[in-house]
Amino acid sequence: MAPARWRSGPSERPSWRGRPTCWTGAIFSLPVRRSSRESRRSSVRCPRTRATSTGENPLTARVAVNHVWKLLFGNGLVRTLDDFGLRGDRPTHPELLDWLAGQFRSELGWSRKALIRSIVTSSTYRQASSYRPELVEVDPENRLLARQNRIRVESEIVRDVQLAASGLLARRIGGPSVFPPMPEDRAKLSYANSFTWKNSDGEDRYRRGMYTFFKRTIPHPNLMTFDSPDANVSCVARTVSNTPLQALMLLNNETHVEAAQALACRLLARSGDDAARLGHAMRVCVSRPATEREIASLRGVLDTARRYYAAHRDEAKSLLGRHAPPTVPAEEAAAWIAAVRVVLNLDEFITRE
Repeated sequence: MAPARWRSGPSERPSWRGRPTCWTGAIFSLPVRRSSRESRRSSVRCPRTRATSTGENPLTARVAVNHVWKLLFGNGLVRTLDDFGLRGDRPTHPELLDWLAGQFRSELGWSRKALIRSIVTSSTYRQASSYRPELVEVDPENRLLARQNRIRVESEIVRDVQLAASGLLARRIGGPSVFPPMPEDRAKLSYANSFTWKNSDGEDRYRRGMYTFFKRTIPHPNLMTFDSPDANVSCVARTVSNTPLQALMLLNNETHVEAAQALACRLLARSGDDAARLGHAMRVCVSRPATEREIASLRGVLDTARRYYAAHRDEAKSLLGRHAPPTVPAEEAAAWIAAVRVVLNLDEFITRE
């Protein structure tokens, strides 16, 4: 309903009722046009939506494009994502922002997927994020986009990339929410014991993170550790932190341990020596060949784990879990799981270069 003002008297009879309009200010001012059918209704959502998405309104497309740019580059063309007004930052590339907004409205038909495709296939996006000393003094914040930015992937994707590398990721699209494994003590913290977290089985156990059921009173710790919003307040942009708890989560969380078990099985199923298998693990996880120094370090971890689990066979058997290779001794499989956990815990593995 339109906003109302009361001076005195019955609450159902306001002394003044406002007229629906669009934003007013220095940028633009557009009236909300209502059809004759809409005029008979109390809701103003339809005319408000038309005013927001009309071609005469430049702000909606700019804000949408700026959000997508921020996701792909780490910073928006306008750094203040929630303030395009006089108190916000000016665009670093205003012509580019207007061109993308125009393409988004007209050529791309408001398709977010098409907009992302047009950006990620550009030369600007495909630049390397390598450190370049000549840019430090000229453009330390990379506002001129002379290189790409390193970005840690979002909380949902941290789990996805581990499952994808291990071969466990279920790629089915759509369907109801799923309940990946959660520690029992955490699951019992539901408000007034009104909700029970029942771990999903089968394919649903390894669905993409975007399908994870989000309970505001007990959000999944995998998501919150990697800076997922808590859904209690609006969030314009996610924060990015780097804490010891994140490394411990990647090493010890049940889902990530299962990913290491499955990846170790994949490597043991391949022919070749230790160096070939470790090199394949690096190519799968970080999409590049391993250096000789990296192979030597990983072989050191592997050999140390072999000696340890040869002397502690019970611990080796307990580490295998549900993805144990049937034809490989337990101590050998456990040693490979230990080596693989090192690769899966690399900063490079969860960082988009």
